[in-house]
Amino acid sequence: MDWNDVRHFLALARGGSVRAAGASLGVSHSTVARRIEALELRLAARLFDRSRDGYSLTDAGQKMMPGAERIEREMAALERGLVGQDERLA
Repeated sequence: MDWNDVRHFLALARGGSVRAAGASLGVSHSTVARRIEALELRLAARLFDRSRDGYSLTDAGQKMMPGAERIEREMAALERGLVGQDERLA
């Protein structure tokens, strides 16, 4: 699984719709839908229930959430630790 899969998963879990997730990521709603469908196929698990009211996490999605949030925190810490480290750029 790559970081972009995790980002799309978190955005949809938090936003509740592919449009909201797309807006938060700066991509189209169809990109979010395609990536989530591909992720679910790769994992052989349905992560979201889809309804007229939007997307909600399944049991599998709820189990994935803490790990996804942990990855998000680690990626943010990695980025913070590296920003400005290349002093050669001037």
